[in-house]
Amino acid sequence: MAEAARQRVLDSIKSLRETDDYSDLVITCGTCSYSVHKAIVCKRADFFARAVKFGGKEASEGKINLPEDEPAIVNLLMQYLYEGEYEPLLPDKALAAKVSYNKTAQLEIIKTASYDTYGNTYTYDFPHACHSSPTKKWRCIAKFLCPHHTCNQDCSGFCRDFVCTKCTRIHSTLEGAADQLLLHAKMYEIADKYDVVGLKELVQEKFKRACKTFWDDHSFAAAANHTFSTTVAEDKGLRDIVSSTISEHVELMQKAEIQALMMEHNGLALGILMHKMAC
Repeated sequence: MAEAARQRVLDSIKSLRETDDYSDLVITCGTCSYSVHKAIVCKRADFFARAVKFGGKEASEGKINLPEDEPAIVNLLMQYLYEGEYEPLLPDKALAAKVSYNKTAQLEIIKTASYDTYGNTYTYDFPHACHSSPTKKWRCIAKFLCPHHTCNQDCSGFCRDFVCTKCTRIHSTLEGAADQLLLHAKMYEIADKYDVVGLKELVQEKFKRACKTFWDDHSFAAAANHTFSTTVAEDKGLRDIVSSTISEHVELMQKAEIQALMMEHNGLALGILMHKMAC
């Protein structure tokens, strides 16, 4: 019951973005206008709090104009301020925890050991189905999966699509297309510009997942360039993700656009080198 009550409160806050009810501030960008609420946007973004508290015209007229920003990015910012998310959305965490492995999911293998105490090599071959030999019926011939499961001993040789939850991490299918890479980089930029609470951390998670899926798409280079062009060297949030992605997929350095990026941004080349040294 308490969870349902909390959800109703969240739904009420979300619905405020869709109406002018109780609005006391207007934010404009290009031809777009947003009737918002100071109690929400000022608490979520320090830029708006400062504009309302110390601004001249903005404070007196109750209007804030964002002429230098992309309307599409500002629209997503408004969504985040009211909903704590922006499109494309992350998979629902509670739902993902209940969903078992399927062919549309990304399965990350986490190897904690290579051999058991008797020198048997762990295969980490997930999802696993037991296969028996003609001479050993119902006895799995590839039984040494991981430190937490040994076929025949733990399953009697009847595994079907078995996945060890301690040795894997399941990522649900990513929503959206490859162009979200650049979108996330722009959202990170606006989060920094307007000092938006929690948005950078959300963008990092989304950008990391998108890079795992779309690293070989041409959009990756555009997003990487935007990242290194709009953040300072000390801000490693997205920079480290770009560097680690190239380090993990060294074939990217054969692409002319990636080579150009490394020539233009010294921090990128250094980041790749540091990641390689840490591996």
